[in-house]
Amino acid sequence: MSIPSLPQSERPWSIAVHTAYQKLHQIYHTGSSYFNSGSVEAHRLQQYGEMVIVDAYPLLLLLSETAGLEGLPLEWINNVSTDFTALLALIDETWMQAKDEYVKCTIGRNYLKYQFSRSANRVSLPQPVGPVYTTVTRKCGRP
Repeated sequence: MSIPSLPQSERPWSIAVHTAYQKLHQIYHTGSSYFNSGSVEAHRLQQYGEMVIVDAYPLLLLLSETAGLEGLPLEWINNVSTDFTALLALIDETWMQAKDEYVKCTIGRNYLKYQFSRSANRVSLPQPVGPVYTTVTRKCGRP
């Protein structure tokens, strides 16, 4: 998966357009390569999603604002924006699944009872399995 290359132009693209394209290509390639690797972790997916939102979308917005001056077709910018939006949707969906699996695994390891549903209106917090006993010793540094 890759974003479309810069369209052909009668004159060479400015350094700003070329640099923006290289950055967009790098963000898209890195995110899609990690997504397609098959072995994903929730925190890495979150980082790639943030890269799309924080880095790629502002570049695309800047390119659309300067498209007239640079001679860059808006159709190309729209196609690239659509590709990034599709990638972000895939990353978000996979991130939610990976996050759910991590929560279930962590809760299972800690021997907690849980009731988890993304679609539920009510959220219940995990409760410890057994009672917790404390003793007060009234000594400094002790409970």
